[in-house]
Amino acid sequence: MGKTKVLPPIDNKILLMPAAKLAEKIRRKQLSCEEVMKVYIERSKQIHPFINAVVDERYDEALKEAQAVDEFLSTSEKLVDDIAKDTPLLGVPFSCKEAIGVKDLLITLGMVCFKTRRAEKDSDAAALYRKAGAIPLTITNIPESCMWWESANHVYGMTKNPYDNARTVGGSSGGEGSLITSAGAVIGIGNDLAGSIRIPASFCGIYGHKPTRGIVSNKLAFQEPPETECFGQFISTGPMCRYAEDLPLLTRVLANNHENVRWNDKVDFCRVKFYYMEEIPGLLTGAIPEVKESIKKAVKHFEEQYGVRAVKVNLSEMKYAMQMWECKLLEAGSPSFKSLIAGIYGHINLYWEAIKNVFHCSPHTLPAIYFAMVDRRDKDDFYFKCLKKYDDLKSKFEDILQGDSIFLMPTHRETPPHYLMTIPKYKNIGYTSIFSILGFPSTQIPAGLCNGLPIGIQAISRPYGDHLTIATALELDQVFNGWISPCPVSV
Repeated sequence: MGKTKVLPPIDNKILLMPAAKLAEKIRRKQLSCEEVMKVYIERSKQIHPFINAVVDERYDEALKEAQAVDEFLSTSEKLVDDIAKDTPLLGVPFSCKEAIGVKDLLITLGMVCFKTRRAEKDSDAAALYRKAGAIPLTITNIPESCMWWESANHVYGMTKNPYDNARTVGGSSGGEGSLITSAGAVIGIGNDLAGSIRIPASFCGIYGHKPTRGIVSNKLAFQEPPETECFGQFISTGPMCRYAEDLPLLTRVLANNHENVRWNDKVDFCRVKFYYMEEIPGLLTGAIPEVKESIKKAVKHFEEQYGVRAVKVNLSEMKYAMQMWECKLLEAGSPSFKSLIAGIYGHINLYWEAIKNVFHCSPHTLPAIYFAMVDRRDKDDFYFKCLKKYDDLKSKFEDILQGDSIFLMPTHRETPPHYLMTIPKYKNIGYTSIFSILGFPSTQIPAGLCNGLPIGIQAISRPYGDHLTIATALELDQVFNGWISPCPVSV
């Protein structure tokens, strides 16, 4: 990968404003929307050679839409409070994961066979951001077919981690993570089937929220093949951002104020029950000391500040977290990953593709080929054993997470791995994948740096307890100091 290239410094205060603050200043005409858009366009262009996160853009259209916002504000008699209520993100630029989709921009899924395909409409998530007044600016990189936790493919290349170019940004929403932490965007949209919001958010030192299953529409900007509909049982679309204070608004916008979430409740942590795990035990899954220490630090904060007693739990079933995820997908009727990466070709020979990959002749990446090879397809004794362990684990979590309860554990066992080291370590995504199949809300919280690299923890709660996990993120923002810039700040 070569020596890490230090990003250009952040030299404009607009780039350091949370989305909610930007929107307020725009609607009060303290900042012009056009100025905000120009600043983010310039930053996006400036950092692109360093991180390769943006894969398509609509700079000209976004600038025209920003000018239209300024024109509306200069002539409208609408009250500022009414503007805030109807369009709370008015004028704020946003980025979006390529595979989710923005009208007229590329939507290839990182697959060579779809390299010219464009979205004919907005995804539901992008449309909801637009309805709230936000303006789409860019779309960002993903892994091939979105089924890996690195963001590299043979359509767009590899997205780099600005903290260390030799390390992965995570996936599958890795372009979002890299762009947002580099101040190329302030807010974005990802989706999460096994950790695809939370892992890149952790590896890039930002916030990401996987909502309760079903409260946010997962409808993409293209017609999905019928065989992938089963993924809808487990996938969640959610926000990614630099600032914790933006999480409540962004989640409400994407969830369209879903009636089952107590959005307006002020969380009283004195009455919240806390549980935690420091790691998933195991030779390859155990957490590094700094990650375990971050869990202890979070627990200590709530115990000392609110007089609660957090309970450390031992959930032995968690050792099978990744295998449970694989078996639950198989139970739901998921297609083989081999068929997914084959795309329009219908069939591929994985061993031949592996040989071609050595000579850089395959349209498929090595992680995609590997994952297709190890993809579990047998409903054997181990399959039924994992389903039984899943049922046991689900029952334990349902007992633990009654009422106002929070479960804390690492988002990942370590700092971002080196590229391709995700292959031997792929079962480590069990830290996040288990909560995707359970359908619980989970918020990734940056927990500082370890040897200059981000680490993170996640707050999990019962279904529709999104307000609890987000409130936990807001509280711990004060403990861990939130986002830490990967580059100099000179404003």
